[in-house]
Amino acid sequence: MASGSGINGGITASDGLDAWSGGGRRSDVPNGMDVEQQQKFTESSFREFASRPENKHLMDAHQRKEMKKALRLQRKELAARFQQVVMEADYEAQKSIAPFLEYRSLKRVVQTFTNDPNNDFEKWACNPRVLEMLYRAKEAIDNGTMTEDEVEYMMLSYIKSDQNPGKEAFKMKTQQKARLATEQLVGALNEHLEERRAGNDAYKAKKFEEAMQSYVKALSIVNLVSGMSSEDQKEIDLNKVSCLLNIAAVHIAKKEFGSAIIKCSDALEIDSANIKGLLRRAKAYAGRREFEKARADLSKVKDLEPWNLEAEEVGRHIRCLKAQDADNDRALCAEMFSSE
Repeated sequence: MASGSGINGGITASDGLDAWSGGGRRSDVPNGMDVEQQQKFTESSFREFASRPENKHLMDAHQRKEMKKALRLQRKELAARFQQVVMEADYEAQKSIAPFLEYRSLKRVVQTFTNDPNNDFEKWACNPRVLEMLYRAKEAIDNGTMTEDEVEYMMLSYIKSDQNPGKEAFKMKTQQKARLATEQLVGALNEHLEERRAGNDAYKAKKFEEAMQSYVKALSIVNLVSGMSSEDQKEIDLNKVSCLLNIAAVHIAKKEFGSAIIKCSDALEIDSANIKGLLRRAKAYAGRREFEKARADLSKVKDLEPWNLEAEEVGRHIRCLKAQDADNDRALCAEMFSSE
């Protein structure tokens, strides 16, 4: 198997052999072996080398290098695929999407057109209803009535909703995984933990942009890997939920409530009974003045943990916001009538 072939099909011990043996035939391989026997001997020796405690730092460094290489490759493949699809599309489709590519949120929506189950990019790029939605979103951004984060939340919520017939195809086509054995997975998760710790330090210091960068890097690592056993996969999912909720916390701190709701919902899709996810989504819904949805999440928390004090605190916050909105409405009405 060629080096690096494990990015989609599973990274194996042979991916690290070149780094260990120098890329050529090793002098300690017994004579008289054919190519297959030499490969098996080398892999066995490598596993023994990798298991030694004194070589742990070398293996961790190699694992980090492989993960960074895989992440770079994933980003390049996605960008190249989108560019290729656009270049191969007919002129009308290219002309239709051109106004939206300078907007981060709208470009991301256009990129999802490449996930059509029948690879029919033009169907979406030339769809009058889709184009109308994109133009309205562009106008809202230009006029300042909606932020890019709010637009992204609105559109991605539809793309990922059960009402969208292409939901499953979208989900499958946007997933790329490296299947790792337990010993290799440890290195990847350690790498992700380093990023999360850096993010936690930045978050405590209220350096939210730095925190976001670290949390996103951590999430990109756990998004790239999958376990070969159910126990390993549970560990990956647990850490993925934590990354998503870390990112949601930063969005809440920056008052980007729509983006926070997306991340919390992604986490709750993995663990529907996650207390922290429900509480943070309730806070984000409250920030958007979607009080009924916020109360629904708080109700779930109370069903799971009737004694949860943070749920009571969020409930009080919602009542304060509603009272504040009512006061503002009364003040606005008084101003309107007094000016007549």
